[in-house]
Amino acid sequence: MKKTQMLFTGIACLAITASFCQNEINGQNSTIKKRKLKVVDAAIAPGMTFHVSPLGSFSDFQQINPKSVLLSENMDGYTISNGFMASAGPTFNANLGFNIANNAKTEYKSNTQLRIGITFSEISMSNNLSKTDRKRFDTLTSSQTGQMVFSDSVTYSSYTMNYKTQQLRIDVSIIYRTNPAARWSVFGGIGIEAGESIMAYTDINYSEYSTVTPANSTSGTSYSSNTPYRSEQIINKNTYGYAAYLPMGLDFRIGNKREFFKQLHVFYEARPFVNYTYIPELGSINSVGIKSALGLRVTI
Repeated sequence: MKKTQMLFTGIACLAITASFCQNEINGQNSTIKKRKLKVVDAAIAPGMTFHVSPLGSFSDFQQINPKSVLLSENMDGYTISNGFMASAGPTFNANLGFNIANNAKTEYKSNTQLRIGITFSEISMSNNLSKTDRKRFDTLTSSQTGQMVFSDSVTYSSYTMNYKTQQLRIDVSIIYRTNPAARWSVFGGIGIEAGESIMAYTDINYSEYSTVTPANSTSGTSYSSNTPYRSEQIINKNTYGYAAYLPMGLDFRIGNKREFFKQLHVFYEARPFVNYTYIPELGSINSVGIKSALGLRVTI
């Protein structure tokens, strides 16, 4: 939270400084051409990223983690899932908004805005291997009928593999707003982001548990045993990636009378995106998804 406050304070100070630098001197607006870009707001927006990507294969995780002890074990009899995975992770955006002057540089386009900032998000890839072993555990014989009842020991074992890369990216977008002077407004546009990871790692876990069940049955009663559990976390090489997205949202001005509150806006923004991430040990993975964020915007 302290880091977020410091970041927002820094952006606000930058915006205010830039705004002062762009003010025209002594009422000479009519004779001095305007700058092409003018800082008009600063915003922060924490939220969540939801994305869908292909499941990583066992060989993918072996390539990414060649020194893994768990992934070098005998995997005979294990099955792995195929298809796609859906996952969620935190995201954070911070940006400055610029109004763009017309070609003659005599006035600014009030409903067109250039946003430049940074965005943080997490991209992941996962899968699991599983196996079921059934062995005869006990045989009970009825003293009256001589009928035999068999019990089996069933052991379920699995490996779960989760690869995550946390990326910090430069974020640039063009935004089109309805009437910016209104208390409520909607906006949309197009944007791109590109950057590199600040951390990439893989969590690998092995677990198993056993049950005793009647023969030919799939359910039973667990019995107490020393259940093995092992895990690894491996730091991977830094990744880089980029995405194209379509920002769209709703903006609400908090105040309608006092000047201070008239500068404060609460907004919701959704960003459907197509993402590309390059993993040095493996190659590229592609994903689609949506970012959802609730933010605070300060106009200048």
